[in-house]
Amino acid sequence: MKIYLFVITFFLISADNPDPLRFKKEIDAFKNLDLKNPPPEDIILFLGSSSIRMWASLDKDFEGYRVLNRGFGGSQFSDAIYYFDDIVAPYKLNKIIIYEGDNDLASQKSPNIVFKDFKKFIKITRSVFPDIEMAFIAAKPSPSRWHLKENYNKYNGKVKSYCENDENLNYIDVVNPMLDKRGLPNPELYLSDSLHMTAKGYEIWKNQIIDFIKK
Repeated sequence: MKIYLFVITFFLISADNPDPLRFKKEIDAFKNLDLKNPPPEDIILFLGSSSIRMWASLDKDFEGYRVLNRGFGGSQFSDAIYYFDDIVAPYKLNKIIIYEGDNDLASQKSPNIVFKDFKKFIKITRSVFPDIEMAFIAAKPSPSRWHLKENYNKYNGKVKSYCENDENLNYIDVVNPMLDKRGLPNPELYLSDSLHMTAKGYEIWKNQIIDFIKK
């Protein structure tokens, strides 16, 4: 398994992706935490970038379910793949909920390239968890990245269509609920950086995800 992932991650590192080692301290902290307090079985793993990492109310929002937050920094799909052996493969999972693609698109990667990495993540995940149910949260419509909305829409559309053709994949639409009556990102859902979310933003995410959690 490690050899297989080495080949995949070597390709990702050499293909104009950011250096995954920038997150080594965060990943090491997760591994140390797992050693001190091993996660239970049958968990729902939340994986992704800072929008997951900053979800402080995650345990409360999904009270009664075994959820585990493994969001880290400004990660991209290439980072999630690189650290798969550390923060995905070791766990006994019920479901995976992932938020990646936002930073990928903001780094000027094309929707097609990000979509290819999305499919690579699925392939690697299924090599370890063949029947796992996965949900992919749409790249959100933040004010600071609204100028990239066409690329975001193209990427989200590809993910949505792909998930509709696979019974174990789910697309979580957070785009429409986060727009105001004018069809623009609702500023009340964002912090002062116009990128990360307020509690109201996370409330929308919770409401969009809960049906998948209950399945």
